[in-house]
Amino acid sequence: MAGNRAPSCHLWFDDREKGDILMHDVHVPGHGVTRCTYYCCMQWNGGRNGLGYCGIQEHPNGQCYIFSIWDPTTTNEAIEPVYRHPGTKTEKFGGEGTGLKSMNFSIGWKPDQWYTLVARRWDYKEHTYFGFWARDQIANTWFHLVSMDFPVSEIYFETPTVCFIEDWIGNGDKYRRVNFKNGYKRTTDGAWLPFQKATFNVLQEDACRLYNHNYDGGIDCNDFFMQTGKGTTPSPILATDRKFSCQSAARSEPSNDPIYFTIEEVTSKEVTWSVPESSTPQFSYRVIVDGVDVAREVDPGKRSCIINATCRSEVKVVLEDIIGRRRSSTVRVE
Repeated sequence: MAGNRAPSCHLWFDDREKGDILMHDVHVPGHGVTRCTYYCCMQWNGGRNGLGYCGIQEHPNGQCYIFSIWDPTTTNEAIEPVYRHPGTKTEKFGGEGTGLKSMNFSIGWKPDQWYTLVARRWDYKEHTYFGFWARDQIANTWFHLVSMDFPVSEIYFETPTVCFIEDWIGNGDKYRRVNFKNGYKRTTDGAWLPFQKATFNVLQEDACRLYNHNYDGGIDCNDFFMQTGKGTTPSPILATDRKFSCQSAARSEPSNDPIYFTIEEVTSKEVTWSVPESSTPQFSYRVIVDGVDVAREVDPGKRSCIINATCRSEVKVVLEDIIGRRRSSTVRVE
């Protein structure tokens, strides 16, 4: 029946500076789970090169993590996946523009739990790479879901970040709800911008005709929230004010502990290390032998490095994690 979609709701944050890292915590309460719902945690660069978004979905095929980038506007070169988690599939998409999307159903997410999603961009050979990670806060495990090669240089997160809730099938007779907190953008000068202020918007259109007035959004116990669908009524404040400030919703910078790792083995020819799934994931590595750099590279999956050392050489490994924090460990060749 026409007009049976729940209206889409959006929160526009106030992070107006250019950045290289985005992160946000998302929570879907059990009573807010409805099939064919996209709980988008971060959308960026609307109307610009490098438009993308990521989040979680209650999909007919299961609980999904999604990360998508739209095709570039300045070249015909294709976006390519450069890393995929074993459970991640990538494919081209069309409809509302074209691009490359990734979906992962194997990891899954659960209602009534908090998850952290992180997107980071970096430069590589005159292209821009985008990576996507997720953390299950209950299990304390991180996953690297996908990295994509965007064939244009120096693309950043340049616009205010947006999150939204969407009914993409048309079951507005059921409601859905989502909460967000601990949102951040890291700017190009290394400062962190917490998502403390947001503007709420609802998209009322003919496709939602039956439920255009069934929506709500604002602050819920120091979290931002949105709800939409049958049985939902707007909070009275939305009649006069749709700008919300949640000063306690985020610290001045992320509270995640820095990466930790173990050097597993060092010889005169190679050093190897391991990073547990409970650690904030690796972004880049640097290896120093007797005070001289022998390797430095952005590579989230690298766990070894060829070296040329001698007995009693000092080998130092420095790892940077996906939110820019570093930790080092030093051993000697036996």
